[in-house]
Formats: sequence, structure tokens, C-alpha cells
Amino acid sequence: MRVAILGTGLIGASIGLGLRERVSGVYVIGYDRNRRAADTARKLKAVDEIAFSATETVRDADVVVLAVPVLAIKPLLEAIKGSLKAEAVITDTGSSKAEIMRWAREILPGHQGVVAGHPMAGKTEFGPEAAEETLFEGARWVIVPAVEARPEAITVVTNIIKTLGATPVIMDAEEHDAYIGAISHLPMMASIALFSMGRASEAWPELSALAAGGFKDMTRLTGTDPDMAYDIAMTNKDNIAHWIDRYVVALQELRRRLVDVEGEDDFYRLLSAANMDHAEFRYGKVGREEKATGERIESAGVSDYLAGGWIRDKFNEVMSASEERLKKMDEEERLRRRI
Repeated sequence: MRVAILGTGLIGASIGLGLRERVSGVYVIGYDRNRRAADTARKLKAVDEIAFSATETVRDADVVVLAVPVLAIKPLLEAIKGSLKAEAVITDTGSSKAEIMRWAREILPGHQGVVAGHPMAGKTEFGPEAAEETLFEGARWVIVPAVEARPEAITVVTNIIKTLGATPVIMDAEEHDAYIGAISHLPMMASIALFSMGRASEAWPELSALAAGGFKDMTRLTGTDPDMAYDIAMTNKDNIAHWIDRYVVALQELRRRLVDVEGEDDFYRLLSAANMDHAEFRYGKVGREEKATGERIESAGVSDYLAGGWIRDKFNEVMSASEERLKKMDEEERLRRRI
């Protein structure tokens, strides 16, 4: 199998490393307009050879992977459309899908090998130097097949995803963009906003000196490759704007409950519930079928085995702490009334 990877940065090079390590008989040819990135990918053995043009890269390729920023995909499709084999499978790794699918319909009308993709994995570091063969292990990888995509093309992309250690998830483009806007694109924008707010303060010299894990963790995504961040924003702006609006409402509600002197017990319950929900999420309780059914976990699940019952213990701990906290607040209130 001959695989062409256009874009030898973090994602493209990681795909190349994974395929070359895990698939016998695969031959990977890479291309990047940044010659240094392509040369580095070759030295790291992410590709077998590098080409000097996009058209040369895809010629005779069975699978074509477009691992470039989203806005670079349209001109790449234009460039390679005359050099693709009729039966070539074409996929990508872009973070938004509706625009990419529209471009594919316009530029490659009727092509039966278009199966767009989005691996839900990555790092803030970018470039082939950051690539890892195991980058996609345990991740979900969304695939968005074109309406006319032949079953064999979907199977090829699915098998590649599984080979790289990820789990394929089929969605349509609009569904993907709406969901990813919430759990991927909004966090990036929130990170940028938080960092920019702190950086704009006259107290930034003091703030930056004091900043530790919390601020650094919350602003980590500000370090996203600016080309990638810009392309994401420009191709999914309506969904991102929608989720920013909802985030603003959530912050306003949190603020309202924070300053409500009469609602301190409710505020603590809010913190406790969020803590518990987040603990369940971190330890594997995802998806509708695994959603908590009430105030307690009804039965042991995967997370119980992985975490040794940590979820159940944490739940009991939080509820016990909550009760003690409320009891103490009641006692303090009674003392204030006596005074």
C-alpha cells in the first residue's frame, strides 16, 4: 500500500511513524511546503521518501492523507485533483469538517474515495520533532464519509485508524462541527481569553511571577499553532460563537451564585456536584449509556476496575464532606444569631 502524507507536522509525521512501524509492506511518501519539516520527518523515519510537489506525492498513491491546517486543504485539493488515481482514498485530519466536505464536493465531484477524518489527539507542541508513533493510542477518531464514498474506502480509513490505536466514530459534518466547537474549539478560545486578560493587566509582572499550575493548565491551549487556531476559527465560527455565548451565561450564573450570601450552601453543593461529575469523566464515564443515573452510582463499571473503586470512594467522600460543611455552616449561622 502506498500512502501519501501531505503535511509532515505533528499529526502527519505521527501517522507516518505509526503506519511504518505497524503495517508491513506500506510505503509512505511525504510532502511539506516547509522543506525543513519534510527533511526532519524523513530523518525521523516518519516517511520513506519526500517529494518536491503535492502532485508528485499523490501520483500512484492508494491513500492520500491531508494533514495540514484547514484553510490549506482547499488549495491542496485543487493542486492534486488531476494526479489522483480514480480509486484513491482521500482523508484529512482537519478540526472542522463542513467546509472541507463542501470543498471536496466542488473540486472532486463524484469521487468515491473521500472519507474525511479528525483524530481527537494532539499536543500544543507542533512540528515533526514532536511526533509520536503512539500519539493516537486510545483516542477517538471521527470519520465523515462523503455520500458517494464506496464502502471499501470507508473500510480502508477505518482500518488505518484502528491500526494506529484509535477508535473510529462516524458522524456527519455538521454534527461534528457543533460538538467539536464545544469540547475542542471553545476551550482553545477560553484559554486565549484568560491569558489575554491576565497579560493585559498592569499587574502582569506580579501575576506572571505568581502563576503556577492552575493558570498554566488553564491557558495551555494558547500555545496552539496560530495557523491552526486561525483556520479552526474561520471555518467553524458560528458554532464557536454559539458555545462562547453559552459559556458566558454559565460564568454569569456561577458569579451570581458566588455572591449570593443566602445561597452559600447551594454554592457548595454546586462545587461538589461538579467535582463528582468531573471525576467520573476523568475515569472513563463517557457517552450516554454510561451517564450517571442519579445521586449514586448504581453498579460497578469499567472505571471501577481501572481506578480500583476510586469513583465510588470519591463520591462517598464528597457527599460526606458536603454534609459536614453544611452542618458547620448551620452551626456558624446559629452562633451569629446569638451574637
